[in-house]
Formats: sequence, C-alpha cells, structure tokens
Amino acid sequence: MSSVQVVVGPESEPGQPSSARCPEGMGAINGGFQAVTFSRSGGGDPYDGVTVNAPFKDGKGWSAMLMTGKVIARVVCVPEAQAPQAVVGQVSAEAGLSVARCPADTKAIAGGYVRETWYKNGYGESLDDIIVNAPNDSGSGWAAKQFQGKTVARALCS
Repeated sequence: MSSVQVVVGPESEPGQPSSARCPEGMGAINGGFQAVTFSRSGGGDPYDGVTVNAPFKDGKGWSAMLMTGKVIARVVCVPEAQAPQAVVGQVSAEAGLSVARCPADTKAIAGGYVRETWYKNGYGESLDDIIVNAPNDSGSGWAAKQFQGKTVARALCS
C-alpha cells in the first residue's frame, strides 16, 4: 500500500472555494486544481481568474477558487512525519509581493497564494491576475504577487 494519497475535493459552487483535506495522520506535500467552468465574455475571451490556489494554513490540505467559475481542488498527502511545515506570508500591499518565509534550514518545496482583493471591471470581468507564484530566488520561501490587488503567499517547507 502506498504511503502517498491523492484527495479530490468536491466541485465548488460558482465563485466559491473547493477544499481537499488530507486524511487523519497525513499532511499535504503538493496540490492544485481543475477548473470545471471558466467564465468567458460574449466574444469568447476568458475573463475569470484563479483567486486561490494554496495549501491550508495548517498544511493538511489544499484550497482552490475561481473568481466566478467552478473548481475542484486536489491535494497530494503523505504521512504526517514526512509532511512539510506550512507557513503563511503577510498580506501584500496593492500590487506588492508577499513572501511566506520558511524556518531556518528548510526550503520551499511547494506553495501558492490566496487573494485578499481582486479587481473587476463594470461587467464583472477580471482586471487582475497573479504575476508571481514561485519559490523566491534563494528557495527560503514562496513568493506571490498580483498585477493590482493584495495577496498572501503560503508555502510548504522541508
């Protein structure tokens, strides 16, 4: 029996989060999402946005959310003794960088972001997007940044 388990969250309602929680005694090592619906303008251009794609604050699952569409979160779980530590960055300034800093002698192995604000036009179309979602240059944390709004980085560190 494998010690790695993938958990698939429920399909969300439009514009609401989907969460995938690891079983008792396990923690997240990575995760992501699948968009079920993604809003498009009358001309067919996508105007939705991925507003959440991050590990839980406690490191025991993964959340995902679209601005208006439906989404399904997925998480890869390992036994708690092998699971990385979850850390959360500060809320960024408008169009600023948020960094979730790993404890000393650890590096970011996965991460993501949670938006605090997200700009839309008068038609409800996204005017914002995530432009940074990656480990920082030294690998000592995870960085996240939006084009206009405020965001919070989350990291899994090992």
